[in-house]
Amino acid sequence: MPSSPMVDANADVRADLLTVLARVPDPRDPRGVRFPLVGMLAVAVSAVLAGAKSFAAIGEFAADLDTVQLGRLGLGKAPVESTLRKLFARLDAAALDVALAVYAWCQVRQIGGRRVIAIDGKTLRGARTAER
Repeated sequence: MPSSPMVDANADVRADLLTVLARVPDPRDPRGVRFPLVGMLAVAVSAVLAGAKSFAAIGEFAADLDTVQLGRLGLGKAPVESTLRKLFARLDAAALDVALAVYAWCQVRQIGGRRVIAIDGKTLRGARTAER
């Protein structure tokens, strides 16, 4: 029995990060919004996964992204540190936690009778098998 009520453990669900982050409610006033919420959250999650430990580091990570990478996230330009800080001060942390938990649960696979999450992608790409 899965521990998550939102995802069927037997279903072959491949939720991508942007789809899951779209479920997080936007706390900002629609007037003056310059960056889509999903893109800003994706930048922050990616930065933290890459080792960022502060809003300044997340802002630097965002600034280092090229226009193609930003475009894939729906961003025309990189959000700065203060914009990210203001967003996370108002964001519903519980909703973000649920969205990230759903994403992590969707990455779980059965390998050798165990539930695992392939962090580095080798298993998902097929570079690692049961034999080697």
